[in-house]
Amino acid sequence: MLLDVEHDEDLELIKNALNEFLSREWTQYGAKKHEVSRDKSINIFERIRDLGIFQFIKETSMKNALLINEIIGENFLPGIVAFNSMVGLDYPVSIGVNYVAEVDKAEVIITPRGISNKNEINVEEIESPDPSIRMYKIIDGKWRESNVDFNKVKLLASAQIIGHATAVLKETIEYSKNRITFGKPIGSYQAIKHRLVDDAIGLELVRSRYLVNPSDSTRILKYAYRKAFKTILDSIQTHGGIGFTADLDLHLHLKRVIALEKLFHQ
Repeated sequence: MLLDVEHDEDLELIKNALNEFLSREWTQYGAKKHEVSRDKSINIFERIRDLGIFQFIKETSMKNALLINEIIGENFLPGIVAFNSMVGLDYPVSIGVNYVAEVDKAEVIITPRGISNKNEINVEEIESPDPSIRMYKIIDGKWRESNVDFNKVKLLASAQIIGHATAVLKETIEYSKNRITFGKPIGSYQAIKHRLVDDAIGLELVRSRYLVNPSDSTRILKYAYRKAFKTILDSIQTHGGIGFTADLDLHLHLKRVIALEKLFHQ
């Protein structure tokens, strides 16, 4: 990350605990993260809850919550974890505008219309762009007033989107250093180098919008999606044929980004 963000001690403790847990329990799944069982997803949710991650997101500053959500996206955590990280609740929720996901794992559904128990709404399952989550269209429901700030939710969703793109960009930078063509790393060629730099700057510009001046959450979310989508497509192109295979998780990040945009599209 290029943007200089001052970290505090509490944030560093939470980040260290989260990263240690992920390296022990999650990164082993590699490009197969979308294939983990329902029980494993729930277990990951419960373990992260017990680490105090959701409580920290709820109680900390907006900046810290955004930085944690970047990590959530970068590590392609299960949908039920990702959605709870946008609201900081310690029971499983599904959240969106006209579409929601992971209703089968959630206890409540949250939309701009309010909050509802999942058995008080009618939904229709649709084809999900992300194979790791089930997605539904909201038909109707009984809604109670909610104190969830959807402007904040959309900013945290933007941070997750940028986290996904950042993970892909990091992987592409390493690939460009090690992939040899005509006797040289492909990252030494101007076309590749300029593309990577352009994408890195694009992601940092989005981060500056939500970390420094988060004034319009809807525009920031759209901006995050455009830059992340471009970055991931560029990365797939840089990887060549292998970028389209199941050997890498580039496509998983792309599909989650598309799903997040759909959930909060207005």
